[in-house]
Formats: sequence, structure tokens, C-alpha cells
Amino acid sequence: MRWGSWLKQGTILVSIMALVSGCFGTKPVLEELGKDGRGKLKVLYSNEGDFFRDYGNVFTLKFPNIDIEVVETNGLYQQMQIQKGVDYGTLLTKLIDEQQPDVLTLSAPEYEEYALGGKLYNLDSIIKQEQFDLEGFMPGLIDMVREQGGGALFGLPPFFYTDVLYYNADLFKANAIDLPKGGMTWKELFDLAARFEDAGMPGLYAGYENAVGMLKRIADTWGLQEFDAKGEHILLESESWKQAYQMMTDAIRTRALQVQKSDAMFLPSSNNLFLQGNAAMTFGSSGFISEFSDPQNKKASKMDWGMVPVPIDPSHPNETTSARLYEYFAINEHSSNKRAAWEFVKYVNGPEMAKASSAIYYKLPTRTGFVKSIQGKSTEAFYALQIKNMKYEWAIKRVPSDFNIAYSPLREEALKAIIDKVKTVDEALAELQQKAQAALQKVRQDKVK
Repeated sequence: MRWGSWLKQGTILVSIMALVSGCFGTKPVLEELGKDGRGKLKVLYSNEGDFFRDYGNVFTLKFPNIDIEVVETNGLYQQMQIQKGVDYGTLLTKLIDEQQPDVLTLSAPEYEEYALGGKLYNLDSIIKQEQFDLEGFMPGLIDMVREQGGGALFGLPPFFYTDVLYYNADLFKANAIDLPKGGMTWKELFDLAARFEDAGMPGLYAGYENAVGMLKRIADTWGLQEFDAKGEHILLESESWKQAYQMMTDAIRTRALQVQKSDAMFLPSSNNLFLQGNAAMTFGSSGFISEFSDPQNKKASKMDWGMVPVPIDPSHPNETTSARLYEYFAINEHSSNKRAAWEFVKYVNGPEMAKASSAIYYKLPTRTGFVKSIQGKSTEAFYALQIKNMKYEWAIKRVPSDFNIAYSPLREEALKAIIDKVKTVDEALAELQQKAQAALQKVRQDKVK
């Protein structure tokens, strides 16, 4: 009897607590903005003009009473020139420590470093309380960002860019060759490109990239590493590296692939074989689409063109290494203006910003469904593959930056020897391995001196 009485009283107490909680509401994770939505915000960005053009102007339309100050990072590169031996990351950390911006604009490696270093505010609680939609982002994106943050969400990336394979449908039709399709491997792409030999043109045009750039595309797709985990040993004599070198050099030698003699920072449309109708396929980002509507590109404007996703690794057919996130927006763990900072991060990663950016070609919203077509062409190819987490604990971070100065000519020499059939792939890579290892050791020794 006594037990029943206690049970009854306990049930009543729980009911009262639930009622009180419902009346007064759950305590906000972050305090609301001041009267009339007033607040202040300090944002880390490259420069003030770009910030307001890219984000600030539209944000202030919705939050006119939030005063924004921009902490510029573009001056850090000049400081690197003055302070020899000081890297960008060190200068960035110093700037953040001194200025204490509320919102941090970070690259992928910076985001991972700061998140794992406890410098960013965990967004999970506020996202859950406000039921901020995470389902609308690209498949796999939020999982990848969580993984980079050690299992928690410390930032969100509103935009990304990715390359796709553009093709000239007129040339395929004229030569009775089947159109490229999504899900092709690199071998299938080069085999398809080789079919244009009788047409007297390269099937695949590398645009502004040289042989090294194309080799890197293949290596990234296959997940190949040039260094061991400690960045102390060169790893070029694996069967996978040999296949990558062999496949690409064969394609260049047979003219299935045409590359630049050296990387071109800028390639005029008049010199672009694909835009002039003299190559069947090329790689390009979403910004490349603007070339087809340029009145000065008469041949390109009349072209029947299409696009499909870039080649994939069969062992990871749903992922691509050709996609990158533009920037992550995160909140400084030490910010005293976390509510205003969250309103900014939430807005620029929300549906309104995604919709407002639908006319921008050079970057695409990470939220799907807002840019369904560009110039009448479906954007499905851009969203078809998940962005692969590149794991920013790369061995390359442990390799002295001066190494590339010595390594680049050695690699180009090896590629030329293979293309010209002066050496076999095995011979060229064995020699490159030896010379590159010696160069790496020398750079490390010089750094210690």
C-alpha cells in the first residue's frame, strides 16, 4: 500500500515537471541576440571586400543590427616573405590568438587541425536543439566533416567545386563512337580516347595541365602515396605506380592524350583544342561552362556538349578526389559572441544562401536540389560522386617544402624518358626512386644545419 502511494506521488511529480518544462521551454544552448537582434561579429576572411561580396551583404540584409568586423588574412603571405622560415599556419594561429575572431574561415587541413586541437565550438548541441537540417547536404558530406573533427561537428562548408569530364557530342557522332558515361575507370577513358586516332585529333585534352598534373589525377583517384607515413622514404616502385606511369605515358605517346609541355596558369580559349573543336574530351570545373556562352568562342557556342563524372577507382566507385570544399565556417571556442556567430554559420550554410547562389558558375552549393541545371544542362554529374576524405594527416605534411624544387625536374626527366622509349617504366622509376630518395635526405640534412 505504501509502495503504491509513493508510485502515485512520483507519477504526479514527473507530470508536474514535464508541464513546467513545457511552459517555460528548454533553456537555449546559446543566449539569444540582444534587443532588436543586436549583436557584433568578428569574422576571419581573406579580405573585407571579398567577404561582403561573397557573404556579408546578404547576411546583413537579414541581420541588419549585427555589426561585422573582418580580420583579414591576405597580409599573411606578405609577412611570410618578410619573416623567412615562418610558415603560413604559424602566422594564422598567431593572428587568431591576437584578434580572437568569432567566426573562422578555414581550409580543410586547417579545420581538421583546429577541430582536433580543441579550438572550435562543437555545433552538435545547437544543431540538435534548433533542428537545423543536415539531411539536405550532399550524401556523405556531413559524415566526412564529422570524421575530420574526430566524431563531432565543429564547422560547415557551404560550397564545393569539382571537375567533370566534358565531351563534344558532335565529334562522337561524326566518328560513330559511343558517348562517355559515368563510372568509367581511367583505363576505359584512355581506351575511349584512343578511338579518335583515325580522326587525327586527341581524344582527351588536358587543357592547362602537363603530364605531371595528369599523373597526379590518376594517382589521387587510386589513393597512391609518394612517401611513407613519416615522410622519410619515397614509394614509387609499387605495381600501382608503375601502372599509372605506364597508362598515362602510353596515352601521350599514341596521342590519345595531349598535355601541355609545362603547366599553364592561363590558357586562352583560342588555344584550347577542346573549345576549338579539335579534341573530343577535356576536364573542367563548373566554371568551364561559361566558355560555351562566350560570344567570342564561336565554335564552342555552337557545340553540342555534355558532361559526365570523372573516372573512378573501382574499389571506391562512389567517391571522387576531384572535388574540394571551398571553405569551412566554424566558431571560435573562445568567442564571446557565439549566438551571432552561429546565426552567420547557420545562414551561409542554409537553404537561402544555396538558393541565392544558383546563378554562380564557379562554385556549387553543398546543399542539393538548388542548382539543378546550368545553361540547360543537368548538374547531375557534379553531384554524382561523394567527396573523398583526403585525411589531412598526409605524409606530405612531414616532407620539407624545398624537396619539390629538387624532385620536380627529376620526375619530368623520368616521364620524358618513358614517353620517348629511352627507358622502360621499371628502369625509369627505379632511377627516380634512387635520385628522389637522395634528394629528400639532402634536403632534410640541409634543414638541420
